[in-house]
Amino acid sequence: DWVLDTAFSSDSSHLVSVSRDRSMKLIEVATQRFVDNITSITPGALKGGLASVDRHPTRDELAVGGADGTPKLFLMHRPANKPRQIGDDFNLIRAMPSLPGRIFEVRYSPDGSKLVAVSSADGRGHMRVFATEDGKQLLSFDTETGGLFAADFSPDGTQIAVGGLSGTIWILNANDGTMVRDFVAVPLSPRTASTNQK
Repeated sequence: DWVLDTAFSSDSSHLVSVSRDRSMKLIEVATQRFVDNITSITPGALKGGLASVDRHPTRDELAVGGADGTPKLFLMHRPANKPRQIGDDFNLIRAMPSLPGRIFEVRYSPDGSKLVAVSSADGRGHMRVFATEDGKQLLSFDTETGGLFAADFSPDGTQIAVGGLSGTIWILNANDGTMVRDFVAVPLSPRTASTNQK
């Protein structure tokens, strides 16, 4: 089904894809060989399509989010001594507290210590920031002006930019969640009607 996001391994030898069919797949780039389903293959284990994946900045660990609203962290590679079995979810590191609605983006901070996720539900947008080591929620931001679909940390990790349906970009302090500034991504002004008549 539709591939909605991709991420390379730290050495670029492997590629991960997430898709609307609820799966996260690991592929060997050089041979284009399918290696593994990273997520559980148990029927019904996944509650909806996956929309976003990001790799930890220094480790082959993955953050993923999608229709079930729960950000999760996974190992990219299954240890050789752990053969896949129906019913297992061995690669799962932890699940974070759920956001309202569907998650549209997950992104690690530059040092990998935090994860931001954004979602949309019933005309509202939601952002949550979590500590990656224990899954604790650190920050939240909500808007009544429509869903949030995009988020990222600044390169120095001090700010978070989020945006969505309204066209507004919010810049937040990544440490305490305070608003730094907000602006419309593409401000528009009414065109002046031409008075020239032919």
